[in-house]
Amino acid sequence: MTDQTLRQFGLHLARLRKQRGWSQETLSLESGLARSYLSGIERGKRNLALLNICMLADTLGVPPSQMLDFPKHGNTATQVEEPHSVFGNAQNAAIEATLRHMAELNDAEVDVVAAVARALARKGNYRQG
Repeated sequence: MTDQTLRQFGLHLARLRKQRGWSQETLSLESGLARSYLSGIERGKRNLALLNICMLADTLGVPPSQMLDFPKHGNTATQVEEPHSVFGNAQNAAIEATLRHMAELNDAEVDVVAAVARALARKGNYRQG
């Protein structure tokens, strides 16, 4: 595998992500992969495992084979996002992703998440008070 192959895959991933109107932060929240890891993939700096390719395909709603179907798109340059602040609109994306993931939890898992949220809220109130 060459650096050019990694770069082509990364550009293809960026195209698929942008077709959905997603930022790297949104893809990160939806897939569970770190945004810095996704940034490295899109810049052709990271070589990812098959499981992560399948996870990204599932998250983006495409067959895994489409993730590897990047040569036909040529080498047209797509600007890859550089790291940016996690504040602002990313907070809304985080809330939306959290709610979608929460909907998939069973009652016991929801109780655990609620307990963590209460503990964090108490910790925040302690610091402010």
